[in-house]
Amino acid sequence: MRSIIVAAALLGLLLVAAGAAGAHTVPIDANRQWESALLYGFVHTLAAILAAILPFRSWLQIASGWAFVISVTLFSGVQIAKIMMAGIPVAPTPLDNLTFLVPVGGVAFIVGWLLLGLSAAMAPRQSADRDQPDTRD
Repeated sequence: MRSIIVAAALLGLLLVAAGAAGAHTVPIDANRQWESALLYGFVHTLAAILAAILPFRSWLQIASGWAFVISVTLFSGVQIAKIMMAGIPVAPTPLDNLTFLVPVGGVAFIVGWLLLGLSAAMAPRQSADRDQPDTRD
């Protein structure tokens, strides 16, 4: 779980740096794509941290955290890197061959939420008696 938090913190750092740099350099015609990449990136970075700190501790929870990390990297990272390389939808960049990864990242967002929901749904319920010790692994 710690490695998910470290990866999410690194993604958060990179997203803030990209946002600051992009505030001065993003072409007007790429602004909507830029804002979308940052918004989805930040929301799912926080979702990765949430997945890492929830008390369920199942493989589904761990998988959801990594799905969020991967999704931010693929969806937001590829778009941000392309725009920062002065790539707008009509101008070629060296990252054009990687744009197929953006929808893969979008699917990973969905998979992350699905896995997180399943991990919560399948987690053992806490006893109604608060004095009972928690026996979950």
